[in-house]
Amino acid sequence: MQNPSTDERHSAYYDAVSKADTDLEEALSHVRAEEDAHRITPVGAAAERIGLLEHHLGLCQQARLDHLGGTP
Repeated sequence: MQNPSTDERHSAYYDAVSKADTDLEEALSHVRAEEDAHRITPVGAAAERIGLLEHHLGLCQQARLDHLGGTP
């Protein structure tokens, strides 16, 4: 997806969130592969996903604060 913003702050925010999204997809793919290979249990995979999603939300919130301002 191409960045639709022409505003520098919004563009930087979009780029940061896009990178976080890509990193999340890669990490989730790794967890799926580990679960499919039976190297981790479904419960273990779910716990990994929870941690990854919580981290992702934190990165997105920090990107918003860093690039768009506001309060946490």
